[in-house]
Amino acid sequence: MSWSRIMLAVASPGDVESPATEKAARLAQAFGAELEIFHCVFDSDVARPGRFASRGAQLDIREIVEQRHKQLDHNAERLRAQGINVATSVRWDYPPYEGIVRQLTRHESDLLIIQGASKGRAARLVLTHTDFKLIESCPCAMLLIKTTRPYSPGRILAAVDPTHAHAKPAALDRAILESARAVSSALAGELLIFHARTPWADVVRADPALQAIPQMEQADAHRGYCERVLRGIRELADPYQVAPEQIHVIEGAPEDCLPAFAHSERADIVTMGAVSRSFLKRVLIGHTAERLLDALDCDVLIAKAPGFRSPVSRTSAHRVDLSVARRGKYIL
Repeated sequence: MSWSRIMLAVASPGDVESPATEKAARLAQAFGAELEIFHCVFDSDVARPGRFASRGAQLDIREIVEQRHKQLDHNAERLRAQGINVATSVRWDYPPYEGIVRQLTRHESDLLIIQGASKGRAARLVLTHTDFKLIESCPCAMLLIKTTRPYSPGRILAAVDPTHAHAKPAALDRAILESARAVSSALAGELLIFHARTPWADVVRADPALQAIPQMEQADAHRGYCERVLRGIRELADPYQVAPEQIHVIEGAPEDCLPAFAHSERADIVTMGAVSRSFLKRVLIGHTAERLLDALDCDVLIAKAPGFRSPVSRTSAHRVDLSVARRGKYIL
């Protein structure tokens, strides 16, 4: 896997000076990719039908978009001076996550990078409503920047679950490993595989056949269960040439043991998946998702299964006819 188009979405043109930009630039250089810096702008007061304005909304929108683009393009010059292929673009769209998804679709981007919101003086950043909506709807891999720590060179943790009953989640595990391998190779880092094994007591509770096993045979059944899980992970890891000592299985709920393990291993990025029938079906649901992602004190790479289709419409309800191109950089 090699990513040739990386998009960094910023909340404002001034956000180009951020840890996310430095990490996006590092990855763009490593992959030899084009880096697009994108800003989605919208002002409901300007767009309001029938508002009082002598010039009309169309001219005001054009002025806002062009001004933001000039700021964004100016701030991107520092990256171009480093030899990075950088394009800048601004679009009038709402809500922001839909505008971002539409731009990703237009440019067929391979990776989206966004930065979490600041949490006081803490180095760790938190995720917003827009971030969670992007997790659900982003059509490509998505890197959530949560820390200011640079990648040097990087420890990448792939969180997988080979115990699925259906083929679709198995494909997601492969997508997780492919994404994690791509980043670890680009950063000359180390790839680790993690699995949160369901506690044996929970497995027995959910299976009447296991409950019927005599007490004296329970230990053998438990041992067999653990061996099957580990064998499944090793079979999954074999194509990616992951050594046995780089595979880690911890019994417990992923929302509890994954953040603790990632912290203990000083992971730079945790790679996981986001579809309903997956490892994260136990995790990425409501407040549990927020607790897990907030608890991780590293960046998070969200992989999507092959064939994932974003629910976001390709056509914006706020589309305006103001297309302008400058030096090949799309403004609207």
